[in-house]
Amino acid sequence: MNLLFVCTGNTCRSAMAEPLMRKRMEEAGLGNKITVRSAGVAAYAGQAASKGAQNALKARGLDGGVHKASVVDEKLIKWADLILTMSQSHKRAILERHIEALDKVFTLKEFVDDDPESVAILNEIGELQAEAQTKQSIWIAEHADELDSLQGRYHAGDAQAEADLARMQEELEKSVQTEANRLMELMGKLPNYDIGDPYGGSQDVYEATAVEIEMLLEKLVVRLRDEV
Repeated sequence: MNLLFVCTGNTCRSAMAEPLMRKRMEEAGLGNKITVRSAGVAAYAGQAASKGAQNALKARGLDGGVHKASVVDEKLIKWADLILTMSQSHKRAILERHIEALDKVFTLKEFVDDDPESVAILNEIGELQAEAQTKQSIWIAEHADELDSLQGRYHAGDAQAEADLARMQEELEKSVQTEANRLMELMGKLPNYDIGDPYGGSQDVYEATAVEIEMLLEKLVVRLRDEV
């Protein structure tokens, strides 16, 4: 299994999660079964982990100084079997660019949440998302000729074509309005699945974030042990 942790700049949260998880995989005897990497949705490639993250890792016997930030790209998305983000905004950012990854992107908190009520809500959300994708695929297939014609007109410089394409987009969105409304209702019932960003905070803030991540990773190890 290829596991990818994602945050914003890949210098704080995911930069800590990667080595902390790798250490736990080795201790659980899963080091040869799960490959762990991390990246950021708005990272500068090659940037070092923040000092706060490095210090938190050093306190746990890990060398955060070797970390080099990576950017989430199509290659990494395809590489990963499971993508766990530090916040819901990271999850949205990935899915806006890579909707094909819908079935493998979760927030870390969401993935390890074992509360029965939350699990039931998440299962229904998954079913609704699948239904919406199917309905949209059918709608696009049914309107393929019209869409192709509009695209041709648009690229030929037809000024009206842009407005017609916008109208078609509205119709596509309306085709799944029922599912979208229900999704919004369900999302409002879920707990907060974000891990706070310690960037710019004191070492105590980094330590608290590291502890929170460690608690979640302990639950993640248990779940992955049963799946690999």
